[in-house]
Amino acid sequence: MKSKNLLQIVSFMLILGLGFSNALAGSAVTYLGKTTWTAKITQASDSKNIGGTFTVVGGITKVGDEFYAFQGYVTPDNDGPFVMSGSGFLMGTTLLFTLSESQEHTDNSWRDSGVMRVSLDQSTLNGTFYDIGLDYRTDTKVFDQRFSAGTLTRTGGYISLISSTAATDLLLQD
Repeated sequence: MKSKNLLQIVSFMLILGLGFSNALAGSAVTYLGKTTWTAKITQASDSKNIGGTFTVVGGITKVGDEFYAFQGYVTPDNDGPFVMSGSGFLMGTTLLFTLSESQEHTDNSWRDSGVMRVSLDQSTLNGTFYDIGLDYRTDTKVFDQRFSAGTLTRTGGYISLISSTAATDLLLQD
């Protein structure tokens, strides 16, 4: 009987310990907020796009240490949304992201995909981007490559990249 009770106590402590460690690991991820940027194209494989602008809406999450995640979108006028997501890290005072992107055009003629590199200054969240894409035209079954680069100017609220661990620190005190 004593060995059965001891086994139950040890099992309970193990389950409790695993649950506590999962709670601490989950607390490292912190959603920092949402903002907007105006992107201006300064270089492009199709010169008619140079000078064009679009609005990027996105949220930044601190995953832990110097690592971050981004989820966002662009909603062009009269076309399908452009979905973006990826990860990055803070190197010095620069937040670097690599983002995957996709778009299905509303007329169903194109499927676009690409990879975007974003560099943002930590103090302003302004920066630069370049984008390399491979698009597919559904009716002619032809692929098209594209390139663009430009600037990002934050037009929404500032997101602080520093998240507080005060609540977690209190839990860990003896």
